Parts: sequence; structure tokens; C-alpha cells
Amino acid sequence: MQLKKLDPRLRRYAAEAELKSFENETNLDVSPSAPESLESASAGSAPLGEVRRVLVELQTEHPPEAFADFNWVHVAGKIYSVSLPMNRLVELNGHPLVETVEAGRRWFPMLESSLAETKADTVHQGSSGVPGRTGAGVLVGIIDYGMDFTLDDFRNPDGTTRLAFLWDQRLDARQGERAPDDFAYGVEYGADQINQALNATDPFSVVRHRAEAGSHGTHVAGIAAGNGRSHDDNFAEGTHLGAAPEATLIFVQPDTRDGSNTFTDSSHVVDAVAYIMGKADALDMPCVINMSLGQNGGSHDGESLVERAIDRLLEPLGRAFVSAAGNEHVWHGHAAGRIKTGESRELRWKTGGGMPLPDGSVTQTGTDRTSSELEIWYSSVDRFAVTLIAPDGTQYGPVNPGKSLLQDEVFIDSERFSSLNGQARIYMQLEAPFGLGMLRSGVWTVKLEALEGENGQFDAWIERDLRDKNNNYADQSFFQGGDFDPVRTLGTPATTRRAIAVANYSHHSLAPAASSSRGPTRDNRYKPEVAAPGTNIVASGAQGGRSNGNGGVHPVRVPKSGTSMAAPHVAGIVALLFQEARSLSAPQVANILMATSDNPDGTPGFDAAWGFGRVNAARALRLLRDPDQPGRTDAVI
Repeated sequence: MQLKKLDPRLRRYAAEAELKSFENETNLDVSPSAPESLESASAGSAPLGEVRRVLVELQTEHPPEAFADFNWVHVAGKIYSVSLPMNRLVELNGHPLVETVEAGRRWFPMLESSLAETKADTVHQGSSGVPGRTGAGVLVGIIDYGMDFTLDDFRNPDGTTRLAFLWDQRLDARQGERAPDDFAYGVEYGADQINQALNATDPFSVVRHRAEAGSHGTHVAGIAAGNGRSHDDNFAEGTHLGAAPEATLIFVQPDTRDGSNTFTDSSHVVDAVAYIMGKADALDMPCVINMSLGQNGGSHDGESLVERAIDRLLEPLGRAFVSAAGNEHVWHGHAAGRIKTGESRELRWKTGGGMPLPDGSVTQTGTDRTSSELEIWYSSVDRFAVTLIAPDGTQYGPVNPGKSLLQDEVFIDSERFSSLNGQARIYMQLEAPFGLGMLRSGVWTVKLEALEGENGQFDAWIERDLRDKNNNYADQSFFQGGDFDPVRTLGTPATTRRAIAVANYSHHSLAPAASSSRGPTRDNRYKPEVAAPGTNIVASGAQGGRSNGNGGVHPVRVPKSGTSMAAPHVAGIVALLFQEARSLSAPQVANILMATSDNPDGTPGFDAAWGFGRVNAARALRLLRDPDQPGRTDAVI
């Protein structure tokens, strides 16, 4: 049986699970040393009965009857998320109503002076009889980790909550609790329950979502929509406002139980997006979602099921989605080139540490404790063979289009026409040999041979992995030396067509951050759209004012850096625009921001690091109010 409907990760699970029953019927090349069952498979394999959430695109509007007993959640169009036992993958692949099945990918987390830099403070104030805008009446959704709902930053002047809903996908419902409508997992808390918690001696016993000190999500929410009321001896009240300080908030904590306690997967993120948009419809409010999470795999052309779903959810007016561009530029995760018929190219894929850093130093070697993944995308008019050579010289392949290889800890899958975009994809995964618990360290050589190379262009991306400083970042593999290509380092969902991708720059030095991912997309669309301050941003600190266990208290403000901090500046600014004109479309919002941004160094047009320049909220609102004027000139709002 062909497994063309499954993405490569799922093909490996299915191949291992069904190895004995269909190895002679498929194109799977199985070596004598391949595992014969999942019980003897490599460390990253899914046990036969394990249930994982996947994304499925159907040909019809309703799930197949044969799978109706599973938890299907409609996302957008004919795209669903569903919890599926891995031993039903082959059956799902064979169903005629199923178009594509995509595994959930791991997604990772990526002020007073920064607000003035964006001119959002000017928009708050208004001028000359023209009202200011603060985000009132607009819904700001945050999908992230850890929301301290008890902070004054997220309360109204009377002490009640500014959160309309908080959905913690990780929790199992207890008595008096429930999952959201249409979602059979997690616990949803409404404003009434949150207010009850705020009046309790222990608020976290009522709303069982307790953010860790300094949590990423609390900081992001503070940048987007904090009202500046949180204060202590070091930080005065009113000095650290978010971009939309009167917006209504929804927060979703993604489920992390399928992977680790530090990341979620894309299927749970899609559920979160659909949930927030559904609440915006029910509340009849314009809505912008901020997501400072992402990953580095996929085709980088907006055609993953996650990105398709987001695009469809953004079709109604009054909807926008802001994504962090990613912090991948220093991690050497992209390679590219062009090979013509008869030519070859070798890429050096390094595991076990030793990555060069921006300051000229090199990380020490270490143990790579996790699987490593690499994807190569190229035009389907071409035909490439791929061979992987291990550090000890062991050769795997060559593998031609339409073939797969599962041998030792290596899985290679090559398809000529991906169901997502019709392009050719080579997927490679390294797992720790069974019982060893670590990958073989060293340089793995990826040899590409152009059997046909009419176009010849290829792009390769290494998936993001654990980044543990205490392990010398050795879990993250990378392209060695000159094989790293310093453009097209954007992550997903930053490449989504209707989303706004935001780069990070320092508002102190007015320079792009070294880590900020660069554009354009693989299909040469201009992304990121704009840049915003994201370096050393001081914003809301989770557990601020509460005991730190060492005789002191946690601060109400903490500094953080990254495109994770840049994106919520823009999300808050979008809320200001929606307050002015709630029927704006997502493309209109993006183009208003691009048309009014500050060009870096006065250079017009698109820049791979800056996008179209530094976001300028005052100009954006002025142009929205009067489109018949230059976008890049300063004037009173």
C-alpha cells in the first residue's frame, strides 16, 4: 500500500507498525537490521496504541463514518484535527475521503521605551480633537505558555479581569469544570470563574492555571495589551503599558503532554486558533491573535495544513494573525543551492554540538539526546537521488523519488509530488539507536544527485530541536561551514500567506537582531512584513509580587528578547487599527503596516532582515483615517 496521504513522520510510524504485513507490497526498502515492530523501534517511534493529535484534510465536510468515534474538531474548510491511535494510520491513509494527514510538529516559544519607538503611545493619546485608540472593544488572543491572570496589568480599574476566557489545554476537567464546546480536552475558564479566583485566598485553587515566574506568555500578553497598573518599588505604575491597554483578552495554554513540558505541537495550536476565532464570532468582536511560537520544518511556502487553516480562518473581515518571524538566523538551519542534470552537491549535517556563534566562538561538543530531522524541497520537474553517509562512513541509499529507506537509526522518504503543494520533498530523520539514548555525533553527509535538473534549485531546513545551554546546545543539529545559507530562515507559521510576520530589532541601536529570522519565503513572497522592538523588552512578570521562596518576591517586570517580544507590539497595534475600523481584512491590515513603516537607513523596498521597516502605529492610523496621502511622512494623527 502506498502511504502518499501521510506526511513523512507518520509514514515512519506506519512503516514500522505494518512492516511484516506489507513490506513486500510497498516501495519501502527495508534493510535486515530494520526493527520488526514498534516495541523494538528507535526511541522516537510511537507505540502502536499511542494516541496522537493529527491534522486531516478531507474531501467532504464531515469525518468518515469509520472514524466517527474519534474526537474530530472542525478547524476551517475541510481541515480537522483529530486524536488518532497510531495503529489506525494505514487505515486512515486508505480511506477515499481523506486527502492529507499531517503530524503535529513541535512548536517552541521564540517596554516603556519600546512602546514610544512604535508610536503606539501617540495613538493612545490622540490629538486635536481626534480620539485616541487603546484597543477597547477588540479581542486580543494570545497562544502561549503561562498567563498570570492575577496581575493588575490584566485587570480593570475595579479589580475584575480583562480576560474573557482562559483555556488550558493541558488540564483534565474536575468537578465544576468543563472543556470548551466542540473541544473534548482541557479546561475552559470564563470571566466569572476568573473573577471568583481573584477574590479567593488562593486564586490558583479556583482557576488551576498557575504560570511559572517570568513565564513567556505573561510577558507577551503584557507587551500586547498590559495596562501598566502592575507596580512595585522598582517599577512605577503606568510606565509599562502594552500597545492595546484596554483590549479584551483570551489566553490559550497549548497542550504539552504529547511531547515535553516546554513545547506543544501544531495540531493543538490550530485548535487554539479555531477556538479564539470562534469566541470572536460569538462575542461579535474584531480579533487579532498573537503567536510567538513556531517551528522550522515544512515547505516554507504557506502550504502546510496549519498555514492553510490559519489562512481560511482569516478570510472574514475583522480578523488578523501576527506571528513571530522566529529566532533561527543564528542556528544555521537552512541550506540551498542549484544542481543541473548529472551534477551533485554535498551538505554537511552536524550533530553533537560545535556550532559557531555570532561572537566568533564555537559551542563545545555534547550528547545529542533527541531525534534530528531535515527536509529538502525542490521543483517536481526535477528528479533527485539522495544518499546519507554517517560519520563512520556507513552509506544509506541512494534513495530515488517514490522510495523510502528504514535502516538502523536512519529513515529517508522521498516523494516527487507532495500532496500539500505538488513539490518534491526529501525527508530525513535520525533516531538514537535502540537502547543507546543518543545520536552518533559528527558530520552526516547528505549527497544530492540531479538525475534530472531542469530547474535545479533546492532548499533544505533542519527542524528546530531542544536548545539546552547546559548541554552546549548539542541537541540542535546544524549545517556546517559554508553550507549554511543566511536567507529564508523564517519559521512556520511566519510563512502563512495572510499572517503578519514580525522581525526583531533593537530600539536602542536601531539594528536588526542577529537571531531574527530572515526572509523571503521559499516561493519568494516578501516576509517578514515589518520589524518591531524585541531586544531587552521589559514587560509583565508572572508571579510578580509573590514570594520567590528565598525571602524576597518576584519582580513585576522582567526583560526578555526575541521575535517573541517583537510580534506582540504589532498585535497590539493591529488592535488599535481594528478599534478604528473593525471591518478591515487581514491583507488590508498587513499592507497598511507595510506602507507606513520606517525604512531602515532610508532604503526603500523590502529587506530580508527588516521586512519593509520599523512599524509605526501613528502613521498607520493616520493613513487609515485618510488614505489619500503619503504613507511614510510624519503628521499629527
